[in-house]
Amino acid sequence: MAMTSKAGVLIAGSALVAGLLTGCGEQTVVEEAQEAGPTAEAAILGETVTLQAEVQDIIGPNSFTVGDDTLVLGEGITEGLEDGEQVQVTGTVRSFVKADVERDYGLDFNDDEDSFVVEYEQDLAVVADKVQKLP
Repeated sequence: MAMTSKAGVLIAGSALVAGLLTGCGEQTVVEEAQEAGPTAEAAILGETVTLQAEVQDIIGPNSFTVGDDTLVLGEGITEGLEDGEQVQVTGTVRSFVKADVERDYGLDFNDDEDSFVVEYEQDLAVVADKVQKLP
């Protein structure tokens, strides 16, 4: 009986970890880390994550949000995307500082993006390597 319980715990734990790495439900793993506090944020900072979520708001050509409120950035990443579409985003989690992101990734935010992304200063964001629409 003890072996069955231990096996069940291991399987459940593996499923939880897999869910956190891909993001699940409305919240993304990035949002979960921010809510959990500084230790969780530090643990995910610089990590590559894969999120599967709905596009909430296309801000401009270089930025959109997914999940409840995760900012996704990358040059020209919104081309062909629409609000409400399911996407898979793979990228690196970093602390969003507009000037640093513009310099490090060569992004040039338009006026709409400039006024919106300022709300995310110092929050975690995902710099996307790949954005793929899901069926």
